[in-house]
Amino acid sequence: MSYTVIARRWRPQRFDDVVGQPHIITTLKNSIKAGRIAHAFLFTGPRGVGKTSLARILAKAVNCVNGPTAEPCNVCENCVGIASGNFVDVIEIDAASTRGIDDIKELRETVRYLPMKAAYKVYILDEAHMLTDQARNAFLKTLEEPPGHNIFILATTESQKIPYTIMSRCQRFDFRRITEKEIVEQLKAVCRKDGITFDEGAFHHVAVEADGSMRDAESILEQVIAYSGQHISESDVINIIGVVEKEVIHRIVRSLVTKDLKDGLSAIEATLGEGYDVNQVYRGLVSYMRNMMIVKAVGGLPDFITMGEDEYRDLGALIADMEYYEIQNMLYYMLRSEDLMRGLFPRIALETLYINLYNLSQLRDVERVIGELRQGTEYKGQEAGNREQGAGSRERDAGGLRRREAAGRERGSEGDVSHMPSASGEENASAEGGRPAGDGVRGFVEYLKKKKPFLGSMFDSCECSVEGDDLVILVDRKYGNFIKSEFEEVCRLTNEFFGRMMNVEFRDAGDRKKNILEEYVKEADSLFNL
Repeated sequence: MSYTVIARRWRPQRFDDVVGQPHIITTLKNSIKAGRIAHAFLFTGPRGVGKTSLARILAKAVNCVNGPTAEPCNVCENCVGIASGNFVDVIEIDAASTRGIDDIKELRETVRYLPMKAAYKVYILDEAHMLTDQARNAFLKTLEEPPGHNIFILATTESQKIPYTIMSRCQRFDFRRITEKEIVEQLKAVCRKDGITFDEGAFHHVAVEADGSMRDAESILEQVIAYSGQHISESDVINIIGVVEKEVIHRIVRSLVTKDLKDGLSAIEATLGEGYDVNQVYRGLVSYMRNMMIVKAVGGLPDFITMGEDEYRDLGALIADMEYYEIQNMLYYMLRSEDLMRGLFPRIALETLYINLYNLSQLRDVERVIGELRQGTEYKGQEAGNREQGAGSRERDAGGLRRREAAGRERGSEGDVSHMPSASGEENASAEGGRPAGDGVRGFVEYLKKKKPFLGSMFDSCECSVEGDDLVILVDRKYGNFIKSEFEEVCRLTNEFFGRMMNVEFRDAGDRKKNILEEYVKEADSLFNL
């Protein structure tokens, strides 16, 4: 007896056997139960996700001797004939080869005849997008108003090539890619059924390589079994598929985190020297960093990522001291470099990409840079305040003293200047408890806290600087309205503290941060030639 490959042996025969398409299964079952069976269906989605298999199951469900039924019996003559592909009332047409107008005219002739054995004559048109324009036009009228005993099922991987005139006449079902977890569970079930043992992490690589296609995954499994025999190890799968080992990828990424450029380049050189392709290394790095990003973002290992305990522990150690944005930036930069891997010099492109990632890992946190720049600005503002209160211009000091003496005379005093800046920049507290010790901007804020505690506390979130006779205040938006509403009081206390008429100017702190951030981004762009 000839051998039947896994993809055919494990082809779904009942609705409940179909993996990864519950939204379609539920809809079709309910339609059959309610007797609301459409005359035309469009099954669209990636390859190997069950479109043709589900079309056959639907054909069995409506033509079962016990039906139409929500689940075919698979034992009656009709079900067995449809499953074997030789049932007279179920016609499968490959539109890739049978695509001309003459073929469609012949089909139009056959739809007039009643089914010979079943309740419905079912036409399964695979790769329906391959029909010629003339064939599509000839097919339209038949598809719109077929005799009641006909059901058309169109299957395609490229729905964008199906004209809307055809699509509007069908019930459309979009098949999804099958998740890695579902593929892994299915492959494990196949191996258990066939008495084949396996390593726990072996099928993750198969699922990734299959890219959502169950048929591709089962075909790869067939090849792996032929290589491995009765036990499938993870190393066997890696050898068959050509995946770069996790340890190598981990070493390359670790070199970025530990800033060991030489070790990373050595790992890349050794891997390529073993015969691996540049794109295999690139794909391994992208997959690994994607897992890093998601684990960091959710704070743990989500259900949709398959990973062993040792790998998860090593990955967790890498991301422990990394910020989420750092991983995201590196992954984003890698994805932008995909076309370079397919160029004339893929090896150089990979090495250049790695060095750029290394440089990217050296960048400091944007917020930290902004904080450092902010501290530098505040320091300069304090220096300016010190100069104004210290050994500054004699004319300015003399003018300030004259204004304070005049103010004292107006108050009927003897020119008390105990709570005004002295020429040397030192401050003396008056017997009545004048302004606190300090100078420049810091002293001004402390003075506000003493005179107006709540207002002064708001200034802790602001940046202030003295520019000549101007006091510039960068206002945080959350306190901006309150501080601006106290404008007159701020002006009065400012003049009182500095001992002269000052111009008070409010500016939005957000604009300042935006400008600094734009300058930083421009510097990063120039560094990496983005």
